[in-house]
Amino acid sequence: MIPFSVRTLSVGLLLWAASNQVYANCSQWPAGMTFVGLTEHGWQTYGVLDPAKGPQVFDLNAEARTPVMASQHAKLAYLDEAGNVLVASPLGNQSETWLEPSTEFAYAQPEWNRANNRLYLVQLKEGQSVDTDIVEFDPVHRSLTPVITQRSAQFEPYLADPWLYYSNVHCVLGCGKIIQEVWRYHVQSGTAEQITLQNSISREPAVDDSESWLYFSGNAAGHFHIYRQSLQEGDAARAEKITHGAVTDLSPAPVDNRLYFVRRDARGSALMCRNESGQLHTMDTPAGVKDIRDLEIRK
Repeated sequence: MIPFSVRTLSVGLLLWAASNQVYANCSQWPAGMTFVGLTEHGWQTYGVLDPAKGPQVFDLNAEARTPVMASQHAKLAYLDEAGNVLVASPLGNQSETWLEPSTEFAYAQPEWNRANNRLYLVQLKEGQSVDTDIVEFDPVHRSLTPVITQRSAQFEPYLADPWLYYSNVHCVLGCGKIIQEVWRYHVQSGTAEQITLQNSISREPAVDDSESWLYFSGNAAGHFHIYRQSLQEGDAARAEKITHGAVTDLSPAPVDNRLYFVRRDARGSALMCRNESGQLHTMDTPAGVKDIRDLEIRK
């Protein structure tokens, strides 16, 4: 028989090794991460430029909505409280208004087209979310080009070239619930196709580095959890729920074989990291952050 003290030590070492594996895979903050955190000073924008330093505050002089960094992390696109679309340097020392709302249109959820330095945006007709399109803004010619003009409303553009992923609201009235599914648009051929078939709300699409997996937040099982679905040709289009519990999991952001997301429960909100083995780790967010929203990662 193994002495109790040795057995206890062995179990302790195994637990420490398992915990250390989770942390080792989630210890580095990914460059290109942005999120908005609630502090005693209001909603502040945080971003990661140097993984060793972790999140730092971007001084934008605005309570930013849906900030997202461009490739190489030299620019940050976001909306301010008035609905203006702005582009700033990550440290906030330079900013430029690219687009202003009008009585005819408002704008939301910017996404960089990394090939041409333009922005995809959700265009809300008369400022309402019931009928929206996804458009592309050219800052050089100050022009807007319609990209996705399906009926109803489209949201949350996410570019994984050559595909532009987005969510489309299929039904609000007459079906007893909101049905929102993930679609993708081929930016070269101009064709679109539906990806998910959950018959519920599937939103916030994001794609991993290898473009093998689609991740999204969905409420097919009641609570909002994170799902993933294979994008490999020939695989059955079946979504797999990868988070569980009486929680609300939002804003999936895959990068480098890890998945980051925002978790809300009775205790508040946390920034989570799921490693390649499916183990979860709670990230140490900056001191004073009480709530988190609008998590994004762009390489």
